[in-house]
Amino acid sequence: MGVVQSKLKTLSLAIKALLMANKQIEELLERVQQPPGLPVPNPSPSYWLEDPPHPELVDTQSPGLPERADIVIVGSGITGAAVVRSVLQASSGAAKGGKPRVVVLEARTLCSGATGRNGGHIKSSPHELFARLKGNFGPERAAAVTRFQLAHVKILTELCQSEGWDVAECREVETVDLYLDPEDRDKVFEEVRELRKWIPELDIETYDAASAQKKFDVNKFVVGAISYTAGALWPYRFVSSVWRDLLAQFGENLSIETRTAVTDIQVGDTENTAYRVVTDRGIIECNHVVHATNGFAGQFVPGLRGKLSSLLAHMSAQRPGKQFPDYGGSRSWSVIYAKSAFDYITQRPTVNGVPGDIMLGGGFDRSRDQGLSVIGRYDDSSEAIDALTVNHIGNIFPTIFSPQWGDDQEGGRIKKYWTGVVALTGDLLPFVGRLDPKLTGRRPRQVKKSSGVDAGEWIAAGYCGDGMVWAWLSGTALGAMITGREKDKSPATPGHPGGRLEDWFPHELKPSSKRVDKADIANLMELMF
Repeated sequence: MGVVQSKLKTLSLAIKALLMANKQIEELLERVQQPPGLPVPNPSPSYWLEDPPHPELVDTQSPGLPERADIVIVGSGITGAAVVRSVLQASSGAAKGGKPRVVVLEARTLCSGATGRNGGHIKSSPHELFARLKGNFGPERAAAVTRFQLAHVKILTELCQSEGWDVAECREVETVDLYLDPEDRDKVFEEVRELRKWIPELDIETYDAASAQKKFDVNKFVVGAISYTAGALWPYRFVSSVWRDLLAQFGENLSIETRTAVTDIQVGDTENTAYRVVTDRGIIECNHVVHATNGFAGQFVPGLRGKLSSLLAHMSAQRPGKQFPDYGGSRSWSVIYAKSAFDYITQRPTVNGVPGDIMLGGGFDRSRDQGLSVIGRYDDSSEAIDALTVNHIGNIFPTIFSPQWGDDQEGGRIKKYWTGVVALTGDLLPFVGRLDPKLTGRRPRQVKKSSGVDAGEWIAAGYCGDGMVWAWLSGTALGAMITGREKDKSPATPGHPGGRLEDWFPHELKPSSKRVDKADIANLMELMF
């Protein structure tokens, strides 16, 4: 009888767990179908936004909102900066009247969304991306998409060096993925072996437990590692440097309007206007609208709801322990554990003998409902910070580096915690390209072409937490599409890989109706359970 009762109790607990999980998923799927709303006006203070190098840009706006533009871009982060640079540099030889007029709208202060709140990690997970894509796209195309991500390290580091943006601290680093579970390690080692066959130029090394612990100064909790080249930077300072130089070069054709929230996008009501962008400061008429708002893109693109949503991420800035090795800012890390769980870490360069702060984010699955509770959330204020997530990211490094961590520095370990809204798509790839009017619910009248292509709405968003290895080249590619240069063979320049667009931009990222239809957020539930 006792055995029967035990089995019945086990079955009852299993059913209860299943019902709870089903309820959590139902609540999540209902959330992601809702419009995101506007960014909250009181975001948690981000470390990256402190001491801005160009303070005059923080709240920049024109005395009066421009009434007309060729292109309106919603979002002033890395995507918006890349689009504008691509558009305006393409027209740099044109007469003043031949250059497009561009207006950038930002609901809060400059670059205060995902770019100003992320980890500053120019890092892909090439083995994971390739393994996930090859089943759907085949190995050749999976390799092409993976190379697109990997290209960001060289593109961004060379751009910063060429332009003299030293304030961005952009650099190559040796990145290390540290595995805490043997099953995860073995799976990744197999993925790395397969990746080497298709991207042989990528130098990626594997380490067993003993060699990983010795080489990377970690303890027995780490059972293996891989390492390869990635990058790191100060994201806000990079983007603000881009905007400063663009305004200096193209100020007559570019304005940035911070603290200007978009409240509606309408079809134009005159024969020369495709769209009316309604803001809390007035209305701008234009022929092109660019959605560069990442996780918030569904606000004005109803067809993306349930296909693109948000994830509330947590970040921290920490003082390294007194015995933590000084890598001079030349190393970054990921800590991989459980199913689909990881932390991401960079360290700022050493200055005057003082090791830089450790920038550590993650702990996604430590929040309520194994992380489900932070999907479809758009509140990045201090009130949204999760205690268990904070506890995790505040303690993971001392746990795996002890005794090499040592005592905490004077002032304590944690300098700052904050949150940020990143994006998720149902196929874990961004949407980059022209939006079908069926998705926006707006079909503009045909107007005179102002930039070489028909009027329309465009998007580069949905980076799934990997914005630093998607956004810059996605924005650059979108600029080429808007100005009708897709077929042009461009020379390689700082920030641009050169060649025709099809030579380096993966067509798989375009938001075709067929692709969007299949990209349900519900597809991701299998990865989480």
